[in-house]
Amino acid sequence: MSSTVGFIPALKGGAFSLILRKRTARPATLADDLDCARRSIQRNLAAFVERGWVERVDGGYCLTTTGDFIARTHADYLDRLERIDRFAPLLRHLDSDHAPPLSMLEDADLAVASPENPQAPVQAYVDRLKRFEGDTVRMCSPVLSRIFHEAHASLAMRGVHTALVLSEATAEKARELNPMEFESVLRVGVLDLYAHPDPVPFGLTISEDRLLFAAYDEEGHLEACLTSDDLDFLAWAEDLFERYRESSVKVKPSGGFPFNLGSK
Repeated sequence: MSSTVGFIPALKGGAFSLILRKRTARPATLADDLDCARRSIQRNLAAFVERGWVERVDGGYCLTTTGDFIARTHADYLDRLERIDRFAPLLRHLDSDHAPPLSMLEDADLAVASPENPQAPVQAYVDRLKRFEGDTVRMCSPVLSRIFHEAHASLAMRGVHTALVLSEATAEKARELNPMEFESVLRVGVLDLYAHPDPVPFGLTISEDRLLFAAYDEEGHLEACLTSDDLDFLAWAEDLFERYRESSVKVKPSGGFPFNLGSK
């Protein structure tokens, strides 16, 4: 196994496999193209021949079908590692039940808080929300924020209806902080509010054709926000929203304590 390890990194960018897919290559050519010692190339080629990954043809070497699968699999593995690293600022704040599959993140755009710009994900959320299309928005949120409230108020002014899932504790706090506003928002019909018995550990906003997914730290600060229009990601997000909505209770106006609860 040790004889293959030193050469495996050459598979990363497809350099080794790309050369041998296109043409038969001699060890000297591979050494020049990959900037490796010829002795190392020959040692690894011998090991790959033994495993059936490459074969000698016309004085050079080419990938076998097995070798091509090996190269592609290794490249996919390295791509996954790179994707994990790229989205680590989001993933580190999520448990496995709420982390989106890596395959769905390939084309997602990510905004991350930094010491230089701690509000980057907040600004990204607000800016991208303004571009949402459609008549409805579905949301799960661990917090209530005046910045987000103002952004969503602009959607309501356009006639967009919002279904929002909060934890019971967060919804109760919202009612206590501003009971008149809380009641009026519920009464005008622009918002359906659902109280979930447990904390909501992620942020999710879904329109008809795109989504925003947000991760928060333990203090409720938005740390990372991604946006995507991937159809598989949208379906995954819709299932997650429905899972939380179905286990929540719809909050009705009229001042019960802590809620005037309707049916699920």
